[in-house]
Amino acid sequence: MINSLTRGAAATLVAFVLLALLVALGALARLDRAVLDFVQLPHASWLDLGASLITALGQTEVVGTIALAVAIARLRARRRDWWMPLAVLAVIAIELLMKLTIPQAPPPAELARSVQLFPFLEAPTAFSFPSGHVARVAFMVVALQWPAGLSVAVVLVMALTRVYLAEHWPSDVVGGWLLGYGIAAGAPNASRGPVVSSASGGNHLSPNIGLGEEPHA
Repeated sequence: MINSLTRGAAATLVAFVLLALLVALGALARLDRAVLDFVQLPHASWLDLGASLITALGQTEVVGTIALAVAIARLRARRRDWWMPLAVLAVIAIELLMKLTIPQAPPPAELARSVQLFPFLEAPTAFSFPSGHVARVAFMVVALQWPAGLSVAVVLVMALTRVYLAEHWPSDVVGGWLLGYGIAAGAPNASRGPVVSSASGGNHLSPNIGLGEEPHA
């Protein structure tokens, strides 16, 4: 299983690099605009507000707080994988590095539909690839081992809101998904799993406390 996860993560990150090259060359510009125009066809004030509320959940401050809380709870439960949520810092670092090097400007400001709910959390960058919101959310659903169907739905909704609000191009959100998933799937798996000392001195698996599924021995 570890080998299959490693291969999957490697393939995902290779796909991310190839996508970044295409974006840097401007090869996806026309497709990006066509898809964005299609996603923006519905337009209602309640959609703008709803999408803005959803997208706020992907902010660095929100995801970082959740990651820290889960890590602390896992550490208190003596789980070996307590550190895993904190690897979101690697996602954030790579995202920022890419936004400094891949010259893809964000969608035109006149297309923006965002409702500024928390302006103090906004930190716009000159370039937009990849989507940090999607990358962070994709990482967390994999790191916490959410069910596949739920994980796909959560990431897809976040991706659609970012495009609908014209905060990102479609290639940005695809890049965010590849980055977040690739890093989460590629993290070391051998050490995942809790160890709790029993009263008799032996070790046993701790109960599932809702912080991500624990691997079976």
